[in-house]
Amino acid sequence: GCGGRGQRGLNRRGSQMYKFTFLADLHYYSKTLGTSGRAYELRSGSDQKCLAESGAIIDAAFDHLARSDTQAVLLAGDLTNDGEMVCHRELREKLYALAEKKPVYLITNTHDWCCDGNPRRFTGARVTHDVPTMPHTGIHDFYYDFGGRQAIAEYRTHLGISSYVIPLAEKIWLLALCDDQNGRGKAGYTEPHFQWIEDQLRRAKEQGCLVLGMQHHLLLPHVHPLLTGGCCVGDREAVTARLADAGLRYMFVGHSHLQRTDRYRSPAGNELTEVNVGALSGYPVPMVQVTVTDDLQVQMQVEHLATFDWYGRPVDAVVYTRDHACNLLRRLLSAGSPADFAQKLDALQLPGRKLLPLYPLAKPLFRLLRTGTVRDLQRTLRRLGLGRYVDTRAAAELADRPILPYLEWILLQFMDGSAHSVGRDSAVYRLVLSVIEIPAHLLPGNMDMKKLIFACDAILTGGVGDHQQSIL
Repeated sequence: GCGGRGQRGLNRRGSQMYKFTFLADLHYYSKTLGTSGRAYELRSGSDQKCLAESGAIIDAAFDHLARSDTQAVLLAGDLTNDGEMVCHRELREKLYALAEKKPVYLITNTHDWCCDGNPRRFTGARVTHDVPTMPHTGIHDFYYDFGGRQAIAEYRTHLGISSYVIPLAEKIWLLALCDDQNGRGKAGYTEPHFQWIEDQLRRAKEQGCLVLGMQHHLLLPHVHPLLTGGCCVGDREAVTARLADAGLRYMFVGHSHLQRTDRYRSPAGNELTEVNVGALSGYPVPMVQVTVTDDLQVQMQVEHLATFDWYGRPVDAVVYTRDHACNLLRRLLSAGSPADFAQKLDALQLPGRKLLPLYPLAKPLFRLLRTGTVRDLQRTLRRLGLGRYVDTRAAAELADRPILPYLEWILLQFMDGSAHSVGRDSAVYRLVLSVIEIPAHLLPGNMDMKKLIFACDAILTGGVGDHQQSIL
């Protein structure tokens, strides 16, 4: 039935509540794989998430949750950096320590079995690939104590990994789903797997249980399909409609490393709300606290890790990870030579050699973005014959402001769910949108350029809804 575990809390009105915490994308990285040298610096400097610091961040988050009133900790995939066996072993010890205080239930995903076949060790300027990894066939047994053992229903996928159902509390089920492959080269579910999911949702409805879904990949293209459509399951519209019509109302996901909440209505009129939980190992170090009241109302609030210990002293977690994310942009803009330019593009998984001919054009552009002001940008666009597209009143109001902080702000807005959004009447919004619209003016038939405008609007304003706290 719907019987559960755990203590029940009280809200201010005296009604009983259940509290759970969702985390995503821990990407735990073992320091034994290297934390210094040119190769590691390129790798670390090209990533939003922190590598060497991931263990300290996880320790601080787990310690906080162990002392909190949450009743279970739920991990939405990508537990390790890239499936390295040493990362799995070290992380599992941390999970066992937390499980002594709070129940822990998890799913894994492709980073946990190194689906790209590219595990890496960093030594000086060298990258080697002699790192043993976890096979997908070993994941189920390795993490059996964190979901499989307690499950009341389980489905083993063709990869050997499982989806399962856990009764979190009275009338509340967790539907933990492995969406690694749909059998057609995309994330998602095979038909037998999907039928099992529908069976569980049917059972929950018959027994009057609320279901909280958890998978790794997105159902909804948060922000905009142009930017995040590739983070979704295959056939996302059909999959989302089928889940909503089967009775799923809430889904918690990771993968994109963005903090967003969006709602969907199927053609049949059924609603599903999806919370995209940002990466714990990077900015803004989110822990999504979910409260379910006795009348099965679901509330979400994003909490941010306050501090973690680094080299023997506490550091502000949000500030540290924010600076790390911004340094990703600063490092690229500071490329000082063609070779440095190519190496930094390679680290970003872009074709550095192929893009090397662009360096003479990129160098002055990078200098402008790194050191210039809004006035410098406007003058440059005028020289290029593009000045007429810029909002002159906004540019005049912001003329002496440096450009780089605005680029960093947009990057952070993208990651943290527009936590510091602006209105469409603000000078910042009008200036940024007028610049973003220039490619659409030059290429009026290119739909992607027009879509970019809508994506930027969603980032600057936050779009519809509150991505930090809401009643779902």
